[in-house]
Amino acid sequence: MPVEIVNELPTMGQVYAKSVKTLARKGKNPVLPDRTLVYQGATADAQKLAEYRRAVGARMTGELPSLYVHTLAFPLAMSLMVREDFPLPLLGMIHLTNKVTVQRPLGEAEAFDVQVNAENLGSHAKGVSCDLVVRISTQGEERMVLRSTFLAKGATLSGSTPEKAGRREFSVPLQTAQWKLGADTGRGWAAVAGDYNPIHLGRLSAKVLGMPRAIAHGIYLAARTLADIEPVGVGYEWEIEFMTPVQLPGTVHLAFDAEEDGFEVTAWNPRKLKPHFELELELLD
Repeated sequence: MPVEIVNELPTMGQVYAKSVKTLARKGKNPVLPDRTLVYQGATADAQKLAEYRRAVGARMTGELPSLYVHTLAFPLAMSLMVREDFPLPLLGMIHLTNKVTVQRPLGEAEAFDVQVNAENLGSHAKGVSCDLVVRISTQGEERMVLRSTFLAKGATLSGSTPEKAGRREFSVPLQTAQWKLGADTGRGWAAVAGDYNPIHLGRLSAKVLGMPRAIAHGIYLAARTLADIEPVGVGYEWEIEFMTPVQLPGTVHLAFDAEEDGFEVTAWNPRKLKPHFELELELLD
C-alpha cells in the first residue's frame, strides 16, 4: 500500500468544508483507495486536552485518554474520504462501531506518529460499510489502534446482500447513572473536538440529513462513558456498538457493570426503552 507523508494534521472544519462535493457520489461497486497517510511527530495540545477532560469529566492521570488521541488524529482519516479517489459520500454516513486497542498508553508529553487508511469494504443490509483505521506508534512501536466502522446507506456492491439482522430483544438493566443532555450538547462537543457535522448541530441542519432533531456525537458518548473507567498504566481494549441515536435534548439512562477484567456499559432511552449503545472494556493480558 503506497504511503504518503503529510506535513500537518487537518482540522475537522477543513474536512467538512470539502465534504459537500462528496454528496454526488453514488457508491455503486465502490473500491477503496490503496493509500496510507502518515503524519509524524504529533503531540497533545495542553489547552485542548484540558477542554476535552472538562467536557466529558475525564480524570487527570498523566496519560492521554484514547478518545482524545482519536479527536486529534481522526481528521487525517476523514481527509481520506474527501479525496477524489474515495468512492462514498462523507455526509450522511452512519457511525456503527468503534474498537480501540491500547497496547501501551501514551504519556501526555509523548510525541507519536499517526498512520491512517480505509479497509474492510463490505456489503451491509442497508448499504456498504467500511473501516477507517488510525494506528498510533512511537519510534516504530505500535501503541494504539483506533478502528471506526461507517455505513453508507444506499451504496451497493455486486453479489449477495446480507439480510437485515433481526432486532435483539432488549432487557432493561439496573440503572446506575443518568445523563441529561441539552440541545446545545452537539455544538459544545464540536467546539472541543472540531467535529462540525451538521447532523449534530441543530434541528434544521439535522433535518437536511434525515434526522428530526440533532443527535449527539458518538465519540462524545463514548468519551463520557470512558471518563471514569478507562484504565491507567496498563493495556486495554474497548468496543462500542451504536444502536439508536441520542436525540437532543434528551435523557440517557446507563448501567455500568464492573467485571473482574473490565466493564460492560449499556445506555438506553428511558421513555422508549430502546438501547442507544453498548460498550465493553477489558484489560489486556
